[in-house]
Amino acid sequence: MKAWRRWTGLGALLFLAAAFNILFWTEDFFVLPVMAPFAGGLALGVAWLAGVLLSVARPGALEGRTVGGLNAVVSSVVFLGICVVLYMFLQSWKVSWDLTQEGRRELSPMTQQVLRNINAPVEVTCFFLRVDDELVVIAREKTRRFLEQCQQHTDQIKIEELDPTVDRARLEAMNITHASVQGTVVVKSGGRQRVILLSGGSPRLEEREFTNALINVLRDAQPKVYFLTGHKERDVQDDKGEDGAAMFAKLLAGESYQVDRLAIKLSDPQVPADCDVLVIDNLKSDLHPLEMEAVDKFISAGGRLLVLLDPWRSVTPGYGGGEQLRPWLERRFGVKVGSDIVITDKSDNIWQLELTNDAKAFENTEQGFMQFHGCFSAEHPITRNFDQTVLLKAVRSVDFAQKLPEGVAGTSLLRSVPDFWAETDTEKLLTTGKARLNEGERRGPIPVAVAVTQKVPVIGSPKGRSDTRVVVVGDSDFTSNTQVVVPGNLNFVLNVFAWMNESEDLIAIRPTGQEAVPLVLTGGQRRTAAWVGVMLTLQAVAACGAVVFLLRRKHQ
Repeated sequence: MKAWRRWTGLGALLFLAAAFNILFWTEDFFVLPVMAPFAGGLALGVAWLAGVLLSVARPGALEGRTVGGLNAVVSSVVFLGICVVLYMFLQSWKVSWDLTQEGRRELSPMTQQVLRNINAPVEVTCFFLRVDDELVVIAREKTRRFLEQCQQHTDQIKIEELDPTVDRARLEAMNITHASVQGTVVVKSGGRQRVILLSGGSPRLEEREFTNALINVLRDAQPKVYFLTGHKERDVQDDKGEDGAAMFAKLLAGESYQVDRLAIKLSDPQVPADCDVLVIDNLKSDLHPLEMEAVDKFISAGGRLLVLLDPWRSVTPGYGGGEQLRPWLERRFGVKVGSDIVITDKSDNIWQLELTNDAKAFENTEQGFMQFHGCFSAEHPITRNFDQTVLLKAVRSVDFAQKLPEGVAGTSLLRSVPDFWAETDTEKLLTTGKARLNEGERRGPIPVAVAVTQKVPVIGSPKGRSDTRVVVVGDSDFTSNTQVVVPGNLNFVLNVFAWMNESEDLIAIRPTGQEAVPLVLTGGQRRTAAWVGVMLTLQAVAACGAVVFLLRRKHQ
């Protein structure tokens, strides 16, 4: 009887182990390869239990080891039952955690700020196919988690998830003629909507795209930005060369700005009435006096101007035999754009100016102690909370005259570290690439960007603005296609536009793209990973326990 119990018990364990191992590979309990060994194991288990109960019924059996063994068996069965119930509960509990770097990161300060400032209902409709495709499942789950994270900062967002094949009428009602098979997200508020198509090898709802969509649907109007042309400026339509500005224009469009080019006609010199911001980006020849008159008239009516000026080897003089733009900036706003290049001899790259909020470099100077945090103004909204690195190359100084014109207020936005100086022999520097600090040349810290405002009569402003706003930077390379994508450069220049358009709620650190390619496993790979993590581990532990038991029994 004892041998019979031993073999039936061992057979039950082996059959059940085989059934569970096969179940992991088939992922279907109700198939013959799983049901047959499971039924055999169950039958042998019942037979073994019957043998145990018969042995207990014998006189004197309760005084032996049988009771202890029976207690162990009952305890094991109860524990196994608890594990099965817990497993079934967890299987039905639709909760998961994204432990990837992408899933753990917090929303950017700008996204949080935009969400907190939402003052109108926003509908977010997600169209995902109900299929088992791994990429679609990943995109759907990541989108759901991201939107739930956004809802923690506002109660104005309503989320709805639909299947485009089932709810085709809703898709067409939104005038969406093409939907991505990996997912389509529609952001709508009032009569404005933006469509985001998920695609690529790692489809997901990018935080940057969603934040830009929110800005677009929540804005009542789209500010118009004109880039001046006709003087060999950086071209906003050039998306091929490294020196183009197409990426700059794309980033502005992402934050709901309309971007266009402007060539001021000498026959009718004027800036269009719909212009909100005029940009002069790296002009190579000076403006005509009639062009300056048009710019001056635009500014006098509450216009906004961004001037980005690289150091010149030589400038084509304006009509009349002299420069136009720089003297106008000094005369009109007290802004002095230097005929120099800010460089250092403490680095291999003498041209590169790296601006951070680290105050250690300024420990031996008291200049601007209260007004700056590192290289950034601590007083101005553009840079007040700025904590990223701005990279400038071949920069000229931009400072204020000793006395500003009446009604003008100005702030230095950016400055170099003390190791830099303003080299005035630019011709030699640009020819040889070498320079040294001479007596009389200005030592750092040197201001390289300023912001000014000037009060204007509200009656004289077509857009009802009470002031003129101008930003001048002694460099333009940081807005080129290859450089504007640097997070610090991007945030600085877009903060400038937010301030000039009185959209202080958009002055923040923007989200960056996160390239986190998911690990997509085949069905076989996924089942192998599950089997190794569960069944192989359990069976290895059981095997080790059996070996220890047999060895102890043999040597006792």
